[in-house]
Amino acid sequence: MQRKMKRIKGKRGIKKRLLTMVLYPILILGVLTIIIGVSLIYAFYSNSIHDELAATTKMMLNCLELTVRGDYQYEDGMLVKGEINITDSTMLYRIKEESQIDTTIFWQDERILTTMESDSGISAVGTKADEDVIGQVLEQGNPYFSRNVEVLGEKYIGYYTPMENGSHEIVGMIFAGKKKVSVYRDIGKIVIWFVAFSGIAVILATVVSVTYSNKMLLDIATINQYLRNIAEGDLGVTLDERIEERRDEIGEIGTYATKMRKNLQALVEMDPLTSLFNRRSCNRKLLSLMEQEDIFTVVMCDIDYFKKINDNYGHDAGDYVLKEISGILQSSVENQGFASRWGGEEFLLVYTMPVKEALTKVEDIQKQVRKFPFAYEDKKFKVTMTFGVQEREGELPYEQLIKEADNKLYVGKNDGRDRIVE
Repeated sequence: MQRKMKRIKGKRGIKKRLLTMVLYPILILGVLTIIIGVSLIYAFYSNSIHDELAATTKMMLNCLELTVRGDYQYEDGMLVKGEINITDSTMLYRIKEESQIDTTIFWQDERILTTMESDSGISAVGTKADEDVIGQVLEQGNPYFSRNVEVLGEKYIGYYTPMENGSHEIVGMIFAGKKKVSVYRDIGKIVIWFVAFSGIAVILATVVSVTYSNKMLLDIATINQYLRNIAEGDLGVTLDERIEERRDEIGEIGTYATKMRKNLQALVEMDPLTSLFNRRSCNRKLLSLMEQEDIFTVVMCDIDYFKKINDNYGHDAGDYVLKEISGILQSSVENQGFASRWGGEEFLLVYTMPVKEALTKVEDIQKQVRKFPFAYEDKKFKVTMTFGVQEREGELPYEQLIKEADNKLYVGKNDGRDRIVE
């Protein structure tokens, strides 16, 4: 009986030892998996935050450089680039609305435009950058990434990019940052999911975590390349739909990156005053049309005596006229071509139709402009336009088509203006 009891005890001891031998390694592996997994997630997310913030500052800088020419100046509370006042926080708040990224434009070391504010709603405008930032960015001209930026008592993870004039003089900085609380909260969500999943089946979690980590690393690399292409000016690049379909922070970053590209593309391709295509994008669209065999008609037109409008009523009145006429032009080409601001008061219309049908459209524009009740403040005035119309002819380059239409425009202007020359 005693021998039997000893054997039972012995069996229990082996089972315990086996359980110990199996469970301890699994538990240790589970703990190591969690520790390593959390470390990887933090590293990956930190890199993605770094890339996202860097791309945001580069996007903002490219936006300013590509859409407005000239040097930056800051006088009387206004930030001016060239001759255009760009003291407008719309882009900054749009970025914050879509990506939860706070942004700031510095003049030297002072915040002059920002979305950052305290819990009580006090704006950070007028506050200064830290000495480390000043030394790295303003004095040495280097981008600067920090995981510990404090503004009005709030901690941020932020990225600074120097802002230069044409002479390479550093006049300020662009900053993009996320609150550390929100970043760590996002990281925490991933960690909780990872730990819970590991707790259900440690061994399976190990395999799954490696697979997931590799996939996440690949997606981050894909997003990184996508943002790099955008930063280098390739606005036609597309992001793999698989990334945007992800239901996690990586998917959110992919969605925001796509929105950022679309918004940047609109800023780069559209004339900011009239919302028509600019000359660069018009040339690209015409080149695409030339690759097809379809008939189209180009119309070069401009506003008669536009200089007198500016001289008599002011440049704001001139801008008002440009906007109103642009609306008429856009309505005319809608779904049947496109309109672009070619330069100053000159526009280029492209109709995807033969010249006879296009002439009907142009005559309607002429009548609408003649009858339009232009009124700016307390001043009323009439406006007319002159048009040069040219249909596509064989393999004639589009540049020559534009030149022919432009020549006809000048014939009309020399013949007394308010003319349509075909």
